[in-house]
Amino acid sequence: MALRNVEDRFNRRLKYPYILFMVEGEYDEVTEVQKERIAHITEGRAKFGFFWNHPAFRQYDWLWRLDTDIEFHCDIPYDPIQRLIDNNALYGFVQLAYDAEWVQPTLASNVSAFMATEGADSFPPDANQGFVWHGDENIAKAMRGEAGNQEWTKRCMYNNFEISHRSVWEHPIYTRLFEFLDRAGGFFYERWGDSPIHSFGLAMTLRKDQVVQFKDMG
Repeated sequence: MALRNVEDRFNRRLKYPYILFMVEGEYDEVTEVQKERIAHITEGRAKFGFFWNHPAFRQYDWLWRLDTDIEFHCDIPYDPIQRLIDNNALYGFVQLAYDAEWVQPTLASNVSAFMATEGADSFPPDANQGFVWHGDENIAKAMRGEAGNQEWTKRCMYNNFEISHRSVWEHPIYTRLFEFLDRAGGFFYERWGDSPIHSFGLAMTLRKDQVVQFKDMG
């Protein structure tokens, strides 16, 4: 359904290729026509932190994530990737969401601990840290490893639709952040999601003007 919607609303014009991830058994439900248009990758378990490093993506600089529940209600008359390029941006999203702290009660404190381990000088001084932390005082607390849910804005760039340049995921800070969080175990013991983790990582590495919200899609 999502693929048909994307085709109808946008991709029938520009013909971007699809790469489809699915679990064992789902591929049998895909029609023969669809099988000809997609690359099939079966994964038992994938760490979303390094999804961009999958061999299927290596030939692409830009990645457009489309979850199965997305639906565009009107045509997209322009190329969103080209809009990012024209604005010297590296990441685009549609919906701003607020996470619930009960879902991942220790995520923010672990991110803060990572920042203290890295040291303030490791982060670009113009990074958009204010997106995820309440004000300069709480950004400073996060840098010292003292911040938690109270200091976290809980804002997330909801990523069931996201367009990114692969360089944002290859950034050493993002890579080390994911490795730190993976060791902390919250992916298993809590329900740490990719949307808040992506948002934390992007806030550490990108300026505000390097992120575009597509407010004219829906």
